[in-house]
Amino acid sequence: MRVAQFINKHMIQLLMAVIALGLLLGYLLPDTGKRLQVFYPVALFIMLYPMMVGIKIGEVVGAARRVGFMTVVMVFNYLISPLLAALLARMFLSGYPDFAVGLILTGVVPCAGMIVAWTAMAKGNAPMTLVITVTSLLAGIVLIPLWMSALAGKYVPVDAWKMLQTIFYTIVVPLVLGNLTRVWLVKKWGQKKFADYKPVFPAVSALGMYLVFFISMMSESVTLVRNPQYLGVIALPLVIFYTLLFGISILYARLTRTGYPDMVALAYGVSGKNISIALALAVVFFSPLTVMIIAVKPLIQVLFMAGFFRLSPYLQKYWVKVVPEPGAVMK
Repeated sequence: MRVAQFINKHMIQLLMAVIALGLLLGYLLPDTGKRLQVFYPVALFIMLYPMMVGIKIGEVVGAARRVGFMTVVMVFNYLISPLLAALLARMFLSGYPDFAVGLILTGVVPCAGMIVAWTAMAKGNAPMTLVITVTSLLAGIVLIPLWMSALAGKYVPVDAWKMLQTIFYTIVVPLVLGNLTRVWLVKKWGQKKFADYKPVFPAVSALGMYLVFFISMMSESVTLVRNPQYLGVIALPLVIFYTLLFGISILYARLTRTGYPDMVALAYGVSGKNISIALALAVVFFSPLTVMIIAVKPLIQVLFMAGFFRLSPYLQKYWVKVVPEPGAVMK
């Protein structure tokens, strides 16, 4: 449990250390990374399966209670976000097809379970983010391959049908197994003990993610070390992407007089992208250079999520003045 708590607390710092170590060892041992790629399937399973244990498929029924709000979330997640990413890829990365694909993949994937914790800390509608997470995840099974084929297909070949099959194995199977595991553990341990051990699952998932990044960075270390300008090429459109995504969602909530709790759920629900799914698809279908933009993504994403949290007390005070009757919070 102490190790899990340490990993969860220092997840981004550890990720940066893993990336740096992978680049260093890959540069010193240039052929090793290619040989380690056989461990990708194991690493992906370690990353995806524990993540799904904390997601309840049954939460999707909650979407029926807030059809209007969920429709807005889906429009943001699977229309505005993909098109925004594709536009920025065309503007900034047209000369770097592998990076362009990574940015589009960032815009296409749904939100991650971590948004629940961020929303709760910012005094937002945390129960609603559970519904957003599960509903977006299930919708992504069909929508991710369709959008990647339509938007990323201009840069690299994309087999939508094969991607759909892969998503089934990387999302549906771990999701079902994760739910069965959660039910079994709750029955064996009880709800309280399961809740006590729940932080272990994201920590184990992070270990799988670190292993994937480590192998990917070793594989392309020589290219990346010799082209340090790639970091700036990748970072600029990502910063603009998250700035616009957070900004548009907050502006929409203000114009529609959405209550503060739902505004927070919306902002995190459309901006807290699922790194694990993006990484899994990048590894299976695209080049290590595409994985590189996914590696930079969490560093930038967490800065925006933390920044929004820092601003949340001021936003809450402002929201009380301009929206005196907050939207109903789903229980």
